[in-house]
Amino acid sequence: MQTEQQLAVQPADSVMKQMVFVTGFARGGTSWLRDCIGSHPDVAVLPTERTIFRDTGDREKLAAYFEREVPQEARRSRFVINKAPANAPFIGRAARAFPESHFIFIIRDPRDVLVSHQRGNKAWMKGRNSTVEGCMDKIQTYFEGWRDAEGLPNVHLVRYEDLHQNFFATMREIFDFIGAEADDAVLDDIYARNHFAAQTKRANKEDPDSAKRKGVIGEWAVHLKQHEVDWYERSRYFRDFMPAHGYSPVTHSYARIIEAMRAGGVHFLSEEDLLARRLDPSRMNVVLQHDIDYLNKPWCFESVERTAEIEAELGAPAAYNFLPLDDSRYSEKGKDATLALMRRVCEINPAAYLGLHVNACERFYPPDVPNIDTPPDLDAILAYLHRQVEEYKEAGIEFRIATAHGYGRAKKRPNNRDTPEIEAELKKHGILLFDTTIRSDLMQAAGNTCAITDVGGILKPRRFGHGYMLTDSRAYSSLPKGGFLRFLTHPGNYPVDAPSTVAMRVF
Repeated sequence: MQTEQQLAVQPADSVMKQMVFVTGFARGGTSWLRDCIGSHPDVAVLPTERTIFRDTGDREKLAAYFEREVPQEARRSRFVINKAPANAPFIGRAARAFPESHFIFIIRDPRDVLVSHQRGNKAWMKGRNSTVEGCMDKIQTYFEGWRDAEGLPNVHLVRYEDLHQNFFATMREIFDFIGAEADDAVLDDIYARNHFAAQTKRANKEDPDSAKRKGVIGEWAVHLKQHEVDWYERSRYFRDFMPAHGYSPVTHSYARIIEAMRAGGVHFLSEEDLLARRLDPSRMNVVLQHDIDYLNKPWCFESVERTAEIEAELGAPAAYNFLPLDDSRYSEKGKDATLALMRRVCEINPAAYLGLHVNACERFYPPDVPNIDTPPDLDAILAYLHRQVEEYKEAGIEFRIATAHGYGRAKKRPNNRDTPEIEAELKKHGILLFDTTIRSDLMQAAGNTCAITDVGGILKPRRFGHGYMLTDSRAYSSLPKGGFLRFLTHPGNYPVDAPSTVAMRVF
C-alpha cells in the first residue's frame, strides 16, 4: 500500500495525523470495528482502551500523551487505531481539537445493547447498567457526544447493523473516510479474519465473558421483557432516535419475512416448478422448504400447522420434508400422528407439498464414526431407505422430492447427500434428491443465488448483495430478476411465531 519512504517513522508532531479513534455505544461493536479496521495492512492497533478525552481538554497534553503511548513500530504504519467507548461523550471536543485525526462513532439498536449488558458477565454491566433506565441513560449520554460532533468533517457514523449485514460496502466507506486504499482482495481478507465465526471460533453461540459475546442482531425480541420493550415507546428521546436511525419495532418472525417477500414481488416456486427446473425470469424466485426434524411435543405439531397457515394466507407453496415414520425424534403417539399432520398441512395450504427427509446414513453410521469411503453396510442402508419409502406409499403418501437430513454425519462419508447410491435408490422410486440434481440445476439456470437458513432460531442469510433487513421488502425487490433464493426453516424445532435473531451475512 505504501512506499518504503512513506513507511519511514514520521515526525513526532505528526502522530495525531495517524490516529483513528473508534468510540460509540458500549456493547455496540467498538471492539469488532477496531479489529476490522486494524486488519488493514496500513493500520496498526494501539491496544488497551485510552479514555483520555474525558480527562483533559488540553490539546498539547493529549498530543504529548499519544506521542509517548504510540510505539515507534506502530508509527511505521500509515494509521494507528485505538478504541474506547467511554470517549463517546467527548468526541466532539476531541474532533475539534484534532482536525487532523479521524473519529468513527458506532451505534447499535439500543435494545440489543441492553440485552448485551444484561447477558454479559463483566462487573460494569451489572447493577443499574443492566436495567433499561440505567443502561439507556448511559447510551443517551454517549449519543449526545455524537450529536455534538455531527457535521464535523473528521467524524463518521457507522451502524453496527450495516457492518453486520453489509460488511463490504460499509468497510469500503470507512476506508474511504480515513483515506486508506482497500481493493477487493484487502476487503476479502479483512472479512475472512473478522467474521464472527473466525474471530470467536464459534458460530453465533453465546459467550457472556467475551467482548464479542454472540454476534447477532434482533436479540431484543427474544430476551427483553415486555415492560422493557414498552419503555422505548414511552421514552421521548428513544422514540425519536429509533426511527431516525432505522430501528424498527418489527421482529424477524417467519410471517413477517414471508410477507416482505410477497411485498417484494417474488415468485414462490411450486413442486412442479422444481421438478421442471422452471424459474420466472421477471422476478426473484423463492423456494420455501421446511425440514421437520422434531415432532415429539404437542407444540411441535402446532408450529408446523401454524407455518402452513401463514403460507396459506399468502397463497405461497412450500415443501414439508418429513423424516421416516420410525424416527425416534417423532412423537411417541406413533406413526398415525405424523401421517395426520402431513395430511393436515396439505388441507390447510393446498399449495403445500410433501418431501422425504432422508436420514438413512446416520442410522448405521453415527456422527462420531470416522470417514468411510466404501461402507460395508451400504446394502443395509439402501434396504432401510427402500422400506421407509414403501411404508409411506402404503399409507397413501408418495414423494417426488427428497432432501438430505443435514447431509448426515457432518458431511463425512457415507452421508445422505454425497452417497450416489442413495440418490440412485431414490430415483428407482421416482424421487429426486433436491440437494443434488434440482438445486444445482436451478442455481446454474439462475446465475444469481442466495439463501436463508435457520439453526436454532438464528437466521443465516447468504450471498445477499445489499444490507436490507430480511423483513424489508426491498431485500427481495432489489435482487436480480430471474435469481433463486432458498429459504429453509425447521418449524418443529421451535414455535414458528417466535422471533428470530439474524447472524452475520455470508458473502
